[in-house]
Amino acid sequence: MDLARYTRQIRLRGFGAQAQERLLASHVVVIGAGGLGAPVLTYLAAAGVGTISVIDPDVVELSNLHRQFLHAEEEVGNRKVDSAARRLAGLNSDIEIITHPVLLTADNAEELLTGADIVVDGSDNFETRYLVNDACEMLGIPLVWGTILGFDGQLAVFDARTGSTLRDLHPEMPAPGSVPNCATAGVIGALCGSIGSAMAMETIKVLAGIGTPLRDAVSIHSSLDASWETIPVARDPERRPVTSLETYRTGGASGAAVAPAAANASAAAATPSADEAIPVITWEDLTGDDVLVDIRDDDEVAAGSVAGAAHIPMDRLLADPELLTATEGATDSARFALYCRSGVRSARTVSALRRAGIDAVSISGGYLAHLSRGSIDAAS
Repeated sequence: MDLARYTRQIRLRGFGAQAQERLLASHVVVIGAGGLGAPVLTYLAAAGVGTISVIDPDVVELSNLHRQFLHAEEEVGNRKVDSAARRLAGLNSDIEIITHPVLLTADNAEELLTGADIVVDGSDNFETRYLVNDACEMLGIPLVWGTILGFDGQLAVFDARTGSTLRDLHPEMPAPGSVPNCATAGVIGALCGSIGSAMAMETIKVLAGIGTPLRDAVSIHSSLDASWETIPVARDPERRPVTSLETYRTGGASGAAVAPAAANASAAAATPSADEAIPVITWEDLTGDDVLVDIRDDDEVAAGSVAGAAHIPMDRLLADPELLTATEGATDSARFALYCRSGVRSARTVSALRRAGIDAVSISGGYLAHLSRGSIDAAS
């Protein structure tokens, strides 16, 4: 194998031939050959990752091309994994590309991911993201995770062996309809490049043993103001480890595999039905007449809050919705805008409040989305 193509990175102080050899001996599994997968796959192949497996059941569509630059116009209608393999082979013929034109499921996840040194999740739906996270935790494989929506993106490195996972950042899968997707909210193609390139770099850092990977933290990027914010993510000591993917086979993927043994009654009461439409707004949609309510726990609020928000923890609010009437600005016609850390708990709480006849909406992305806008009101 001719190492001349890697000369520029081998010359880097702190990288060298040893790091390059680690890359060449590595096996990476990439979920998705789309918006995030395109830059991830391109840069990993160019960097000399020896074996790359690509999992994606979809075919190339014309609407993909503004952000999925791995695919050319002539590939429209072809399988994404095949299109990706052809492009990557033209970029680096020394590496091995393995294609899996299938949907990742609980039945095949263990087989497809076993043997990987690291998994990179560039999928575009919540069930796959949680399945990948849980499978990686069960198999003891580090995971590079990324997500984009509109003009904002997030990324992290999860490793259950040493620290936090997606379940510690977002304990449960968002309720149906509570978070828009790229098809409905839109996405700018260049943002896929920003987040995808950062994901590729985190992957290289882990494999090559260089730098400090983004473990136990999530990095939030707002492209409109070019800001990056890194927020710590602590492992939840109460969370039970993932030991099975069985809940995905029985329709309980939202968190039953890792939920505490004793069910939380208030959380159960707030769980929306599958066909329930939950009203969701963004921070930009807030009006002066809305009553802003922070439903996070006391310790979360102590770490940072939004100016002007009333604070009623979720459990207390679900037990006594009348607490809303005591908040500043509350009237008979008031709309209550709820937020939590990421939008999951607020969506569930809004579901319960609306069933009780209260006009409430959930703020998409929660406090993390607020931070990504660059407006932090740190608690003193």
